[in-house]
Amino acid sequence: MSSTNRGRARVAYDDYPTPAWCVRRLVEAVDLPGGRWVEPCAGRGSIINAVEHRVDWTAIEIRPECREPLELLTPQAYIEDFRRTSLGTDYDVCITNPPYNLAMEAVLWGTRAARITVMLLRLNFLGSAKRADFMTHVAPDVYVLPNRPSFTGKGTDSIEYAWFVWQRETLLRRRGKIQVLAATPRSERM
Repeated sequence: MSSTNRGRARVAYDDYPTPAWCVRRLVEAVDLPGGRWVEPCAGRGSIINAVEHRVDWTAIEIRPECREPLELLTPQAYIEDFRRTSLGTDYDVCITNPPYNLAMEAVLWGTRAARITVMLLRLNFLGSAKRADFMTHVAPDVYVLPNRPSFTGKGTDSIEYAWFVWQRETLLRRRGKIQVLAATPRSERM
């Protein structure tokens, strides 16, 4: 997702690949288990490529042109809408950078599909009247990226981002923690 050029007309299923350094900061700070992982908005697999420890990946992506790059990363690559998938729900981790207009649906799907749900979202995802009841009863841990990512390779985005983490065993809670992740040197962000 990207907030850059938000006033322009959007292309259906637009593509904003997650920079690898964003994923690296997450896995440095959060002890995620191995096992079965699902990426429900996989695109061409930028998150899958960035996760360095070995896991059993399932990739779901709606755009047919992403089939080939995903099949190079995992034999479990599906071209379908995660909201309508018939795939199982026994994953250890669901991780994605969802399109912002589908973010809440991705969160709800992920919390049903996996023990741990990890979403890269705009930090202002916390501040919405529409999500207030959910966020006050199903509070995530929030890992703030101190550097703004570039999803286009043409300068940074116009807003701050964070990894939001929900764990099934602590799902119904009123408070989560907030942690600012390590800053990333400019050379690693290029």
